[in-house]
Amino acid sequence: MGLFDKIIKKEEPKRKPLKFSRKELEGKVRADIDVIPMEEDELAKEIAKPEIRYIKKIVVTSYTDLEKISEEIQEGNIVIVDLTPLESKQEILEKIAEQIKGMVHGLGGDLAKVSKYEIKLIVTPPDIKIYRG
Repeated sequence: MGLFDKIIKKEEPKRKPLKFSRKELEGKVRADIDVIPMEEDELAKEIAKPEIRYIKKIVVTSYTDLEKISEEIQEGNIVIVDLTPLESKQEILEKIAEQIKGMVHGLGGDLAKVSKYEIKLIVTPPDIKIYRG
C-alpha cells in the first residue's frame, strides 16, 4: 500500500444484500430449533414450579401440640402459635414457651411475639427471618 493509497481511499465494491425467499428462510429457522419431547417439557415445568407454603395457626393446649409446630416448621410453613388457652396456667405456659423457643432455634428458624396484649407467637422456618425494627 503506497502513500497515495492511504490518502485516497479506494471505494470498496458494494455488497449485494442476501435475498431469500420466505420458504427458504422458514426452512432454515425451523431446522435450527430443537424439538423438546413432552416428558422433558413436563419435567421442566415441575422444576420451575414455585414451592407452595402456608401460614398456619396452631392453638397450643398441651405438650402434644409442640410436635405439630415442629412438623410445620420442617415443611417450610410459617406458624402462628396461640398460647392464650394456657394463660391461666402460668407455670405450664412458661415451660411450653421455653420448649418452643429451644425447638425453633434448634431447627434454625425464627420466633417473635405478635402482640403485646395477646400470647401469640410467629414461628418461621430457617429460610425466612423476622425483621425487628
